[in-house]
Amino acid sequence: MSFTITNVMAVSLDGNIGKKAIESDEERHSYNFSNQDDKEWVREQLSRADAVITGANSLRAAGQSWTVKNDVGCYPLWMVLSTRGLAPELPFWNQSEIRRVLVSPSPLQADLCAAKGVENLVGESTQIAQIAVQYLKSHNLNRVLLFGGGEINRMFYSHGLVDFAKITLCPLIIGAVNSPKFVNAPLEREVNLELISSVIKGNLIFLTYKIQK
Repeated sequence: MSFTITNVMAVSLDGNIGKKAIESDEERHSYNFSNQDDKEWVREQLSRADAVITGANSLRAAGQSWTVKNDVGCYPLWMVLSTRGLAPELPFWNQSEIRRVLVSPSPLQADLCAAKGVENLVGESTQIAQIAVQYLKSHNLNRVLLFGGGEINRMFYSHGLVDFAKITLCPLIIGAVNSPKFVNAPLEREVNLELISSVIKGNLIFLTYKIQK
């Protein structure tokens, strides 16, 4: 099985992934950014994934990993990229049934990681994306979802590490100052995508793209 990274994101018409950096699902639903159809779409992707890469703010907003088993009866590994760690009261720390890895440019929360069974993978900040990929490949975790946000996405797209993008296009213009973007600037090069499929459910469009390399 080949190694692939699929970026799974919900995006507004003006390229935002929310109104603010840390935003719960309930808040997003309150202004019609997402709905139950989008949740089911994400669950479907998780059911065919071996691992998930996400940013610390996304994890802070949710509080915990999704608990969806994949098609081989296992929870995907959750890999959180962070520079300052996660609050110890987050339910994430108690999800012992899920394999969890915290990736950071310097050691973080050593005592908490040891007590809660969370591995802390450390590497140079400019190489975090490559370090994450190397770890997953070495553990034969080949079907990887990238949940972003914008800075995490920038690193992976800049280094040509994304193979597919599955985008939920939301019929919404946010227009907020400093709202989080799908991909932060600057990218080292432009990224071209080839549309593979599109599915309409209610007001949402689910788009699947192949990244041209």
